[in-house]
Amino acid sequence: MERAIILIKVDPRIEKQVLEEIRSLRGVKEAHYLYGPYDIGAKIEVKNLEDMEDLVLTKIRDIYGVSTTMTCYIAEEV
Repeated sequence: MERAIILIKVDPRIEKQVLEEIRSLRGVKEAHYLYGPYDIGAKIEVKNLEDMEDLVLTKIRDIYGVSTTMTCYIAEEV
């Protein structure tokens, strides 16, 4: 399994809708509002790097209101 934290900037007028849509995606284990330079943080867990690329590039980034993402790959969880 591959895991990552996705930091997401969104249009502040539709944060709630974006968060709900992110939470509904297969592979998203958690998603929360953040205070700071990013608006939403999502923890994802997928089978392989191809699935991670698909989730981030073609699902999360395609959500209306998402402006930028930063993917932080989790190297090891203790």
